[in-house]
Amino acid sequence: MPNNNHGPEKNNLPKIGVILYTYDRIDDARINMEIIRHVWGKCDLLKDVVITHAFNGKKEWWPEKYLEDELVYADNPGHFTGAEILINEGIKTLANKRPEIDYVIILAADTWLVLPEYIERNITIMQKENKYITTCAWGKKNDSDVFKTGMALDFNILDAKWANKNNLFPIHYGDFLNKYSEIFSYKNELIYLERVFALRFKQAIIRSTNIPSENLIDEKARKRVNQIIEREPVNIEYKKWFKEPHLERRMYWKKIGLLTHHEPAPKQKALKERNLNLGKYGQRFLIAKDLDYYNKGNL
Repeated sequence: MPNNNHGPEKNNLPKIGVILYTYDRIDDARINMEIIRHVWGKCDLLKDVVITHAFNGKKEWWPEKYLEDELVYADNPGHFTGAEILINEGIKTLANKRPEIDYVIILAADTWLVLPEYIERNITIMQKENKYITTCAWGKKNDSDVFKTGMALDFNILDAKWANKNNLFPIHYGDFLNKYSEIFSYKNELIYLERVFALRFKQAIIRSTNIPSENLIDEKARKRVNQIIEREPVNIEYKKWFKEPHLERRMYWKKIGLLTHHEPAPKQKALKERNLNLGKYGQRFLIAKDLDYYNKGNL
């Protein structure tokens, strides 16, 4: 993709890594890698991206590498804790084996981003404005405070060297859960990984910045967030057909090319509109009449 002065200069391109994390969305993960290699690869900034794949499903579902550079097997003690371990292990592996990486993109297996120029644009903003993270609030309408709702972990972009230097990882979700679960249970609330991650980001800001007064911490932290307002709200409140307000996740943001559907049929329809050249798993998905095979661990 030509630069046209909208992205980083070709001679000074930052090095980019991806942490792709997967449990049982096997076909999602394969196609995600094909998107990264075949679609992102047309962009100068992303053509040499390093993929670290953190996986905690059954080993027979993913016995060997596909298109990733590094493959990490991890334990799976549960949904949130399992996701935390995958992200932590992916970050640790990337930091140890590829310390030259400047920015890391965290992606869930079922989160596809088919417009690489959107990534390029946000990394350029991070460079120019000294932002440490690109993310969105994990909330609903009129609830866009990332430090109250949490930061999206299915897709974000991090300044990798800042994060490693200031111990943003590990997230320590399990420790937080063990320490405070009784309080949250008493209040009948869940402990969300996205909110614990936002807390860790703020703590990393404290470690990285000379802050003369505690009342300035929030302001300092917000200045380092490049917030993806195009994706907000992630959750939409519906009242039709329900006596009480009903929250549902949005799954598709067409303008930024972000597909996050959990079911294959709407994802197939959205991907067909893009007319992309993918690999063997993506092409099979695009022409499939029967999607019962999808994400079933079939090799």
